[in-house]
Amino acid sequence: MSFNHSSEGHSSTESDALSELPIIVDLDGTLLLSDTLYEAAALSLFRKPLALMSALPTLSRGRHVLKATIAKQVDLTSLVLPFREDLVNWLRQKAGEGHTLHLCSAADQTIVDVVAAKLGIFNSAVGSSESNLKGPAKASYLASRFPEGFIYVGDSGADLAVWAAADAIVLAGASDGVAAKARKLDKPVVAEFSNSPIGLKGFLKAIRVHHWTKNVLIFVPMILAHEWANAALLIETLLAFLCLLAVTSGTYLLNDIADLHADRQHWSKRNRAMASGRLSIRFGFVLALALIFMGFVAAALLSLQFASVLLGYFIVTGAYSLGLKRIPLLDTLIIGILFTSRVVMGAVLLEHSRPAWLLTFAVFFFFSLAVAKRHTEIVRASTSGAASLKSRGYEVGDAPLTLSLGVSAAMASLVVLVIFILLEMLAGNEYARPEFLSAIPVLLSIWLGRIWILAHRGRMNDDPVSFAIRDNASIGLGVVIAIVFLVAL
Repeated sequence: MSFNHSSEGHSSTESDALSELPIIVDLDGTLLLSDTLYEAAALSLFRKPLALMSALPTLSRGRHVLKATIAKQVDLTSLVLPFREDLVNWLRQKAGEGHTLHLCSAADQTIVDVVAAKLGIFNSAVGSSESNLKGPAKASYLASRFPEGFIYVGDSGADLAVWAAADAIVLAGASDGVAAKARKLDKPVVAEFSNSPIGLKGFLKAIRVHHWTKNVLIFVPMILAHEWANAALLIETLLAFLCLLAVTSGTYLLNDIADLHADRQHWSKRNRAMASGRLSIRFGFVLALALIFMGFVAAALLSLQFASVLLGYFIVTGAYSLGLKRIPLLDTLIIGILFTSRVVMGAVLLEHSRPAWLLTFAVFFFFSLAVAKRHTEIVRASTSGAASLKSRGYEVGDAPLTLSLGVSAAMASLVVLVIFILLEMLAGNEYARPEFLSAIPVLLSIWLGRIWILAHRGRMNDDPVSFAIRDNASIGLGVVIAIVFLVAL
């Protein structure tokens, strides 16, 4: 966010007059980088979905009725909200200079009271109750309450009517179009606060382009079945890969909406586009639904069996977001299953050979990696003095348990891999030189050992799969494993 002080359009005499006026501040999109209606709706959607569905019909009685109904369903008192910090600091400064500060919003009164209490800088806080306090209705209310004049802080086109009734303007998060119209009102603009644009890089990060590499697992069954020369299967798998990308990106966005509260308390996740307020909840939700819809339509046209597995992946992901992620150990098992389901999606596209051993290996292997990520968070929590990971249900005392379970699962995956290699060494199987395959478990055990050492030291800053893509040692081991596999053919 950036702040610009402006003195355009008023003299020193006018400045003296303005210095005595109260400052009225809008809430949604102005004081907050987000919208409290969507914040409350998102909280209700993932915690009380039936209650939210029952509230939607009240919109026919007015937007303020819907706001009041949703506000009664959720408790925002403990919710971490994305305040426009530069504006908050400016308001504190103005309060010190003698201005009275007043919060006035179209949001429901209960929500306005919660926000005002969080900051503790406002002399009064007024929200919608009998009618929607927005646009002309807000302008009329403020003009009657502050007949000697006021300075208004707003952001949207609806605030133009309020600025017209105000003595001075403060722009906070206003678009270029709204700002241009506000300046045409011939009122002094005393300060401006602009949004930080999300940008292409931020948008791609929001839809987790950097996690798309995980979906490459869909090609593994085709490779292990030695079907890479099958052009029809290759094209089919590529199309399935695109469907999976769309659905996973959509589910990541939905998960971000479900995790808003927890992400804003996390040391790194608080900077995510949705948690920080740079990407609106409404846009994120619409984009998520569009991606998921297109992904499933294309999947159904490609293969009903593949679409069924993709649907199962989506349902499990939804259950994880709705609450299973807060159940210790079950959360990591589900992550392992979700990774394995990507392998299953590739397997169902095969017409003949489907390597069953691969699924058993994948469940143990990815469960171990998921536990490694959680173990890292527990270690970090213990070193920072925290007693628990509240959003995940773990305590710092669980570190020995996650360590033993994760390492045991890693060993189990290696045992399954060794059994497969021993079977391939029997005469008549696919590999010309299967003895070279015996190097793969050794190389993989080195990598797993590296992952768990880093996790136990609290240095695994990302999930292990994403870490491996950027880690030179992991890339080197991956290249060697690929060479060994090719030599074995």
